[in-house]
Amino acid sequence: MIKQKKALIAGGVVAALACAWWGLGAYASGKAEDELLALLDKTGQRDMVHWKSISASPFGSAKLKEVTIGSAGSPIASIETVRISGLRNTRDRQSGDVTIEGAALPNGNSVLSQTDLIRQAGKSDLPPANLRVRWDYQRDDDNASIHLNLEQPDALNAELTLGLERVNGAAALAENGAALGALGMMGIMGMGRMDRALAPLAEVRITEGSLLLKDDGYVKRSIELYKRYNIAAVPGEGNPDKQRDKLFDKFIDDARKQCVQRKAMAGFKDNDDACEAAANFAGGEDREIKLTLNPRNGVSVAEMLSGGGRDYSKVLALFSPTLKN
Repeated sequence: MIKQKKALIAGGVVAALACAWWGLGAYASGKAEDELLALLDKTGQRDMVHWKSISASPFGSAKLKEVTIGSAGSPIASIETVRISGLRNTRDRQSGDVTIEGAALPNGNSVLSQTDLIRQAGKSDLPPANLRVRWDYQRDDDNASIHLNLEQPDALNAELTLGLERVNGAAALAENGAALGALGMMGIMGMGRMDRALAPLAEVRITEGSLLLKDDGYVKRSIELYKRYNIAAVPGEGNPDKQRDKLFDKFIDDARKQCVQRKAMAGFKDNDDACEAAANFAGGEDREIKLTLNPRNGVSVAEMLSGGGRDYSKVLALFSPTLKN
């Protein structure tokens, strides 16, 4: 009898917790939807973003299903699922983690399928893309970090990480819709000192960063297209495909040697290593290539623009970058 009572008590506790969890989740879902609608109203996008359902947990995560972008009757894109977690929006800190799964055009192809970069590789009917964005802005410390992960099946995957400091001015400018609107009008009408108005952006400093690219078919297709349309096989001198393979390998090897001799990657920490990595990736020998920024004291946007784009290698050298496979 005692065991039965204990079992009933345990069952009751579980049921109570389940009911409480369901109630909190329902409340959280409603609150999350209200906050999203308020944000869309604030940005004037409420009529352009729609979703079939939204669910949220009491711990601050939310999930939107079957999201459409554009008018309800004629959407320009759709997203299978949007996952939101870790949202924080206080005076001293703003952070979050948003994952977009299955971003597609109305025809079912990836939202990236019509971009010039993708089309150059000869395949535009790509599966939907996925994107994850994480950010953490700390006002009191005047710094921020940004992480982007892009997955485009059958093409490329990319991972971008940036560490920033002296961002308070830029953040304040970004949060001031009226100021941004005024800057836009000033630019259109040629009025005022745009350089002075945009000074907060120039103060932002990059303290660290990296970009990793992973080939998932894009480079391979590009190589095949290059061989087919830019390398002519000689009739009577053997298999045409083998000829093209051999000539392409020679082309990549020559490009690698010229890169080293001409110091084409002079802005990198090691010119020869950078040339080797670039040639290996472009030639299909390695499927990954990673750019890493290692600035000693950070590099400001103003420093990056100071040369007027005339000598990119000097600007690049400020970051002491490396390029590896």
